[in-house]
Amino acid sequence: MEANTDRTPRILMFSWEFPPRIVGGLSTHVYHLSRSLYRKGADIQLITCDFPNVSLQEINGGVRVSRVNSTSIQERDFLLWIYHMNSLMIDRSIEILKNETFDVIHAHDWMVGRAALEIKGLYNLPLVTTIHATEIGRNRGSSFHNDFQKAIHRMEDLLIRNSDGLICCSSYMQKHVESNFNISANQIDVIHNGVDTLSFNHTPDIRKAMSEISQRYRIPNGKILLYAGRLVLEKGPDILIDAFEVLHHENPELSLIIVGEGPLKQSLMNKVIRLGLQNRIHFMGFVDQETLVAIYRSADVFVIPSLYEPFGIVALEAMASGVPVVSSDVGGLSEIVEDAVTGLKVSPGDPQLLASAIRQVLGVPSLCEFLKINGYEYALKRYDWDLVAEKTLQTYMRSMTKKRISGMASGEKEQIPSVGTAADEDFFLTDYRLLRLLLTLGITKEESSKTAKQISVLLRQSESLIKIVIGRLASLGYISALIVPSRINDDFAIDIRYHLTESGIVSACSDFS
Repeated sequence: MEANTDRTPRILMFSWEFPPRIVGGLSTHVYHLSRSLYRKGADIQLITCDFPNVSLQEINGGVRVSRVNSTSIQERDFLLWIYHMNSLMIDRSIEILKNETFDVIHAHDWMVGRAALEIKGLYNLPLVTTIHATEIGRNRGSSFHNDFQKAIHRMEDLLIRNSDGLICCSSYMQKHVESNFNISANQIDVIHNGVDTLSFNHTPDIRKAMSEISQRYRIPNGKILLYAGRLVLEKGPDILIDAFEVLHHENPELSLIIVGEGPLKQSLMNKVIRLGLQNRIHFMGFVDQETLVAIYRSADVFVIPSLYEPFGIVALEAMASGVPVVSSDVGGLSEIVEDAVTGLKVSPGDPQLLASAIRQVLGVPSLCEFLKINGYEYALKRYDWDLVAEKTLQTYMRSMTKKRISGMASGEKEQIPSVGTAADEDFFLTDYRLLRLLLTLGITKEESSKTAKQISVLLRQSESLIKIVIGRLASLGYISALIVPSRINDDFAIDIRYHLTESGIVSACSDFS
């Protein structure tokens, strides 16, 4: 496929989240980056996951968005759900590529890694990957505790090793990837996130916004602390609640708004009830952009208590909103927040230190105003999305050149290792997952039985690996083999077809009970 040689390449972009699906900062990043790239003349085709009541095909700010229908995927195993989502992304990409050509693939994190690698291999395209976070980082450098974490790490490693260009959103992440994936720093481009300052600073009447938020969510009068982010351990929301308990004893009028969802939500709500703070700590879940902006503008202090933070785009959003920031001195936040200039920084994991910094901002009006002004000016001048897009275009061009030179030197099409092959340590295909996949595909009786080759094609796995796993499952009585006569030209032959036994079906369904 002939590469485009001008400065605005045609980009096939993969991201599992895109507004209105907002799980974390990745969605915001892809939204603004893709639109800024379009404004610079780039042709962007984004493949992403669907969202209720949103069109599967749309043009968003010039970006062509194609959403795959994940509602057809009924999986409670997250890796299997990701596997199926990637299969749909691969099929959709192949359909698009029948009529179009692209110059570069851009993948955002491991969740779309299988699709990006498959299309790279099929069409011999250069691949740029943005590493937004890693499983090692989320685990804060400790050893992995389960196969789930190991599988994600293997996918990250495979994606990083087979990318022609790598982007990290902070120098911290560059060093992290360099040390944990044995990648040279000069292979990684550091391109910080941006912020759309105007969209966070357009509310003309702050008092009106405060009144509307207070009435809508029944927030009592008084100062407001704000947290916005995923409710996961590495973001430290439990530490913020402990800090708030300290501050509440000193100032009973203080309130805390928590925006976001995550697996810790119920345990955090239970903790708030045990502490008797349910009238002062308010969980709002996901909110739309207009509401989020109003909440930012209503807050007196924005708090980021992260234990691990690759970048921390919410810090820029708070600064753009004119809200003073108190954050952990960790990861990418250390590069954004200059202590006592654009915010206050504290050592991570200490509720007392966090409470002390918040108390300082609330208690010293001159400091509060100083941090507001500096933070806003800093976000406005240094973190513009058009600058991010310009640097990303440069990464694309370098990757395209690198790929072209590599192709001329080798004279061969590059071979990309297939995700899930034995060489990749069975990334997805454990025995249990094959049972679940066969159940999902309806291979449960003689009439729907398939050969190993047919199953390998359906699952986009190597036939040899399929046979190995089927052999193990058959020996346990979970899979039945059926010998079926067949005819090739004028010769008779036999096909060996497989389907789940009753025991296999019961085992595959065991997680649903």
